[in-house]
Amino acid sequence: MDRRNALKLGVSALAGLYLSPLLGQSHILNTPAFKGPFQPTWDSLEKYQVPDWFRDAKFGMWAHWGPQCEPEAGDWYGRGMYEEGSRQYKFHVEKYGHPSKFGFKDVINVWKADNWNPEELVNLYKNSGAKYFMAMANHHDNLDLYDSKYQPNWNSTKIGPKKDIIAGWEKAARKAGLPFAVSVHAAHAWNWFDTSQGADKNGALAGVPYDGKLTKADGKGTWWEGLDPQDLYAQNHPLSAKPSDRSSVHSQWDWADGASIPSSAYSEKFHDRTIDLIDKYNPDMIYFDDTALPLWPVSDAGLRIAAHMYNKSLQKNNAVQAVITGKILNEQQKKAIVWDIEKGQSNAIEPLPWQTDTCLGNWHYDRGVYNNKRYKSAKTVIHT
Repeated sequence: MDRRNALKLGVSALAGLYLSPLLGQSHILNTPAFKGPFQPTWDSLEKYQVPDWFRDAKFGMWAHWGPQCEPEAGDWYGRGMYEEGSRQYKFHVEKYGHPSKFGFKDVINVWKADNWNPEELVNLYKNSGAKYFMAMANHHDNLDLYDSKYQPNWNSTKIGPKKDIIAGWEKAARKAGLPFAVSVHAAHAWNWFDTSQGADKNGALAGVPYDGKLTKADGKGTWWEGLDPQDLYAQNHPLSAKPSDRSSVHSQWDWADGASIPSSAYSEKFHDRTIDLIDKYNPDMIYFDDTALPLWPVSDAGLRIAAHMYNKSLQKNNAVQAVITGKILNEQQKKAIVWDIEKGQSNAIEPLPWQTDTCLGNWHYDRGVYNNKRYKSAKTVIHT
């Protein structure tokens, strides 16, 4: 395994550390009781205790790897390729064609993961000092990288690599004796992909819609005949405010500031996909790329997922050995799950365990970072 190929997998660093005060109390939704001592409410989840294995681990490695690495053009490619005039849009048009004709679904189709060797990679990470290993289970692009019961067509066993990526990572991590973690980002596909609803404002194809609104009926005679792109893009809904503004999606991360609110069907599908992931692959840890928990506060889906994972771990281990992370937590939420600070750290010594995470280059592989020797040094990763 050469250095370039290892880095192309989007390997990132994770560190378990300690937390600080942020937001006030969140509104609690009325939800049905969940079987087991942990109920899907913050009041119940705050009884959680962080397991010793995570307190002691201190350093982990994360393979932030999926179909957005295929173009080798950096992070959030699946959104940026639909932003007319952007670097990724220009790259996409030159490499693949116009996004009305070759969309992100087609990028997935050409991603094959031919040289992926999970056992070799996990051994490399362990030998580098990792005490736990994390693999990406899905990103905002909404492709499940596992044999997904509730995303049955748009998953890596059916298109693209036609491999169960999470199963391969899990097997390698267990063999290496490392706790196995997964990261889940798909709750935000609803508004993250809203750029795919657009069209060029200039040029020969001005006004021609990108492929984000295509349906199953449009696929006749294509490689994706029989598949419904809306099961991937989830764009059969009104746009969020300022959908083409790159900064607006960040201000709407907590489903405020004009965000289009996900439907109940979308939220329940995300819930079912994540429960399926937990039950099939038994991760020791889940990283959620969300404010607090997924879809909070517009849905209690994330609360139900957390209660399920804690109760399942308790039943299996006679103590909760599971870890769940979330971002931008209030004081009660910091007791219920582990606070994650992306590319940052607390400015105080904290009473509870927390985690920071960063990437060596971009979150998704960018050949330019490699070519220009812009990877972060170990010192930079550790100290910043």
